[in-house]
Amino acid sequence: MLTILFLCLAMVAGPLGVTTRAVQASNIIEGRVTNKSGKGISDARVSLSNESYSQVGSTLTDGSGRYSFKGLPSGVYYVEVEPSTENLERTPRQRIEARAFNERQVPANSGLRGGGEVFRLDIVVGSSKPTGATSDRVSSLILYHQDVPETAKVAFEQGRKSLEKDDYNGAVKSLKQAVALFADYYDALELLGTEYVKRNNFAEAIPLLQHAVEMNKDSWRGFYSLGIAQYSTNNRAEGIRSLQRAAELNPDSPNAQMRLGMMLAVDPQMRTGAIQALEKATKLSKEPIPMAYLYLGGLYAKNEQYREAAESFKTLLKIEPNIGERDKIQQLIAQYQQKAKEQNKK
Repeated sequence: MLTILFLCLAMVAGPLGVTTRAVQASNIIEGRVTNKSGKGISDARVSLSNESYSQVGSTLTDGSGRYSFKGLPSGVYYVEVEPSTENLERTPRQRIEARAFNERQVPANSGLRGGGEVFRLDIVVGSSKPTGATSDRVSSLILYHQDVPETAKVAFEQGRKSLEKDDYNGAVKSLKQAVALFADYYDALELLGTEYVKRNNFAEAIPLLQHAVEMNKDSWRGFYSLGIAQYSTNNRAEGIRSLQRAAELNPDSPNAQMRLGMMLAVDPQMRTGAIQALEKATKLSKEPIPMAYLYLGGLYAKNEQYREAAESFKTLLKIEPNIGERDKIQQLIAQYQQKAKEQNKK
C-alpha cells in the first residue's frame, strides 16, 4: 500500500487512488469584491484554485468589483483576492463548494449528470495600515507599475476580457499583440504565460514567464507559474528554485507552500523541506487541505515519524469522510500507531 501511495506522490497525482468527488456539472462561481464601505473595487486580481491547490483561474474585477469563473466542474474551490495598487490587505482564501443541487441527489458513482448552478461569494477587503517603512514582504505583493503604451494597454484589456468570456483563442491573440507592442509588458507576459501553464502548454509559457520575472523580480505569481512550468518539463531543480522564490516573496500563500511541498516530496534528500512546506500550507490555510495531510502522512511514515503519520491520516479521514481507499488508510493508521508504540518502548 505504501508503494502505491508514494508512486502516486511522485507523479503529483491523487495518492491511494483518491476519488473524493465525481465531476458532474458545469458551474459558475461569481461575486463582488468591495471595500468595507460597500464600494466595488475594480481591477483587483481574483484567483481560483481547486482542491489540489492548482490554480484553475485568475481574473480582474470589472468597474463594479464583479468577478466570475465559468464552466467549473463540481468540487471544492478556493477564492483569493490579491493586493492591488490600492494597497489592499490580502484576504484569507475562502472555501466554496460548487455542487449543483440536483447532482447532490444522485450517487457520485451513478454516472448521472447534474445541471450546473451559480454559486455566489462576495468578498470584503480592507486597506492595509500605513507604516513608517514598507517591508520587503509587503512591497513584493504590490502590483508592478510600468509606463505602458496605450495601444498595448488596449490589447491587454481585450485579452483579459476575452478570458472572462472563455474565449481563450481570442485572449491569446490579444495578449500576444500586447507583448508585440511592448516587449517588456509584465502584466501581459505574466498573464499569457500563466494561461499557457493552466493548459499544460509549458514550452511556450517558460520564456514568457522568465521574461516577466526579469522585469519584476518581486513577482511571486510569475515565479509560481514559472516553477510549475519548469518542473513539468523536467527542469526539476529550476522549478524548485522558482517555487522557493515564490514562497519567499509571498510566505502567506498556502498555494505556494503546497506546490513546493509536492515538488520536494519526490526526493528523499528533500523530505524535511517538503514536510516543512506542507506543514506551513496547513497552518496558513483557513480551511483544511486534504491533499496536504495525505502527503504528510506518507512523508512522516518514510521519515519514521509514525505518530505524526497516524495523526495526519486520522485528520484526513476526519475532513474527507468519503475519501476513496478509506479502509486502506485506516489500516495504515493502525499500523503506524503500533509502530509508534514500539518506538516509545525503546
